[in-house]
Amino acid sequence: MSRVVARIAGGAALVSLFLLAACGEKNCPPNAPCPTPTPGGGGCTNIAGSRNSFWSDSCGRSGTDLTTISQSGCSFSATMPSLGTFSGTISNTNVSFNLTFGNPCSGTATGSGTISGTTISGTYSGTQTGVGSGVVCCSPVNGNFAIQFSSFPTATVTPGPVVTPTRVP
Repeated sequence: MSRVVARIAGGAALVSLFLLAACGEKNCPPNAPCPTPTPGGGGCTNIAGSRNSFWSDSCGRSGTDLTTISQSGCSFSATMPSLGTFSGTISNTNVSFNLTFGNPCSGTATGSGTISGTTISGTYSGTQTGVGSGVVCCSPVNGNFAIQFSSFPTATVTPGPVVTPTRVP
């Protein structure tokens, strides 16, 4: 009977270790940047870098971009070329921002979003004006966006020592 109890206890301990190990897992793509707490950053997540992004709005406009995000402490600025420029703040995994629309639309919006795993997603609302070839700028405007941390693995090759075979007599 004591063998059975020992095996059950051992199995339970092993399962507990696996569960604890999985708790800290971020599930980020291999070799890709993953949002991480900024050391000494006062509770904000590091989102800096070049990121794939998508947006759409209530005017029927949408775009796919490579968004560049700069960060200093818990403040950030970003450029999404087909939409505009963002400036805002990060608190833990939440972002709040002001958006200035780019050409052909002009105007401003405010918005918020969340950082979850490898994605920043959120919404914005504001006013815009302008006219472009086949572009509709409307007011009021509401939109949503997603900024995806790169899912493309980046390879780093580190050369190792060169081994030259030698013949032993």
